[in-house]
Amino acid sequence: MRILVIGLDAATMDLIEPWIAAGQLPTLARLMAEGVSGRMISTPNMHSASAWTSILTGLNPGRHGLFVFSDRDFQTGRQMFFTGSDRAGAIISSHLARHGMTAGLVNVPMTYKAECSPGGFMISGLDAPALNEHAFCPEELRNELFNKFPDYNFAPPAIGELMKASRIDEAVSAWLKLIDSQTAAVEWLIETRPTDFFMTVYTASDWAGHNLWKYLDADRKRNAQPGNQMFAIYRALDMAIARLLAHTTIETQIYIISDHGMGPHTGASYHLADWLESKGYMRRAARKSGRASLISVTRTAAQGLLPAKIKEKIKSGIGAERVKRLQSAEKDSFYNSIEWSRTIAYTEPGRHVININLAGRNQSGIVVQDDYDKVCEDIIRDLSEWTDARGNSVVERVVRRDEVYFGPFTERASDLYIYWNTSARMGEPPREVRARGFWWSGDHHLEGILIAKGPGIRRGVKIDAATVYDFTPTVMYAAGLPVPEGLDGRVIQQTFDDEFIAHHPVQVDALAQSAAVDRAELSKSEEELIEEKLRGLGYL
Repeated sequence: MRILVIGLDAATMDLIEPWIAAGQLPTLARLMAEGVSGRMISTPNMHSASAWTSILTGLNPGRHGLFVFSDRDFQTGRQMFFTGSDRAGAIISSHLARHGMTAGLVNVPMTYKAECSPGGFMISGLDAPALNEHAFCPEELRNELFNKFPDYNFAPPAIGELMKASRIDEAVSAWLKLIDSQTAAVEWLIETRPTDFFMTVYTASDWAGHNLWKYLDADRKRNAQPGNQMFAIYRALDMAIARLLAHTTIETQIYIISDHGMGPHTGASYHLADWLESKGYMRRAARKSGRASLISVTRTAAQGLLPAKIKEKIKSGIGAERVKRLQSAEKDSFYNSIEWSRTIAYTEPGRHVININLAGRNQSGIVVQDDYDKVCEDIIRDLSEWTDARGNSVVERVVRRDEVYFGPFTERASDLYIYWNTSARMGEPPREVRARGFWWSGDHHLEGILIAKGPGIRRGVKIDAATVYDFTPTVMYAAGLPVPEGLDGRVIQQTFDDEFIAHHPVQVDALAQSAAVDRAELSKSEEELIEEKLRGLGYL
């Protein structure tokens, strides 16, 4: 194996560095001491779908087309789900294949449907509706893997129900068990299907950051104390990395990366929709109160993790088809409550973006194109004046999509992206969010991690100014290969020692292609499976 890439979704130096200083995380400590390390800037929206795809392609989301796992279609309002099949642009395994190198990818987000070059393989990640035959390439790998590792998965089953029932210890234990299962499967794949390039991603760190951040206090951030569940996840990942490093040699290029960082959730995104209403930008129909809906009663029962027989009895008493209809209506209840004829701009609770209700683009748009810039400016100005109960500014800055994205898919992006002031605190989420049963206490931050070690790489050096777009060109260069022409990233030259740079001038592969693709359509059942998974993880 010439190149090993291990992704730790949402890993942050804000936790790694103090825990290393406390004598913990020995594997990451050794890699940082023997190589280079730094903070790697994510895509502007700090989302896994966009960032992992930019890592794989070296392109910004405006060119590869993937911004989020799911979003509303401007014209229809329908929830659309995106997978790797919607990606434009070649990924790193394709670039390596042009030079005769084989590649294996496991659990990398936005790689469904699985595709592999000769001699390589792929097992799809979080965007897959299920680990079906389309999530494996070659297809026969599916039976081989599950015969050996029947518990392999990309997330623990029923993790959402455990969180809604506040069974945190069980949820953490489920993730620790899955980390071990995933690592064993990866070790087996490395041994039985050797490739030149191997990449795998662990998403436990993202789940932990979102759900366990509120349990961190100042002392536990500095010291890895027993009972610190966040540290338990990071320690398990550190041990998993050690197991994978045992399959490398001194000639292997090793990279530990994350797609974005993590930090405390200010709560502001949960209140953004209410803020838009308070300022008159968004109008909603009168909210109903009174007795709980039938589906809410059913959900309450499910949140208590009743035995399957009892849950099925409740479901059968209501009627399975009626439950589906109620679920379908409820999931869009907020969006459908918006009075579009009186709405200038809109969002949904938990999102970091604002969209303009633009005439000619949105189904019921009322803002004419000539007024678009002024509306954006007015919202940005008003956001700058938003304060929390202590007088802290809620918003650090706002950017427009054309300021941070470029390319043919920029029109898919939301109009305004908000970066929150991490010192602000907005308190408990509104009713619509509390009804979900659990909400995030940790939030994506812009700075992820990059650790690299191997031939030609400097030792014990801190690097800066790296971005997710730079990863593919840097790996190609480190492998002694030409960098594909037309990428948005650059080779991170400060990673390499003077001798390596002197003997390896950057070369460009002018024949590498990044062609666009048509949007892949998912079946209704595939969309339902993806939606169920994203809701269980807290993304919807």
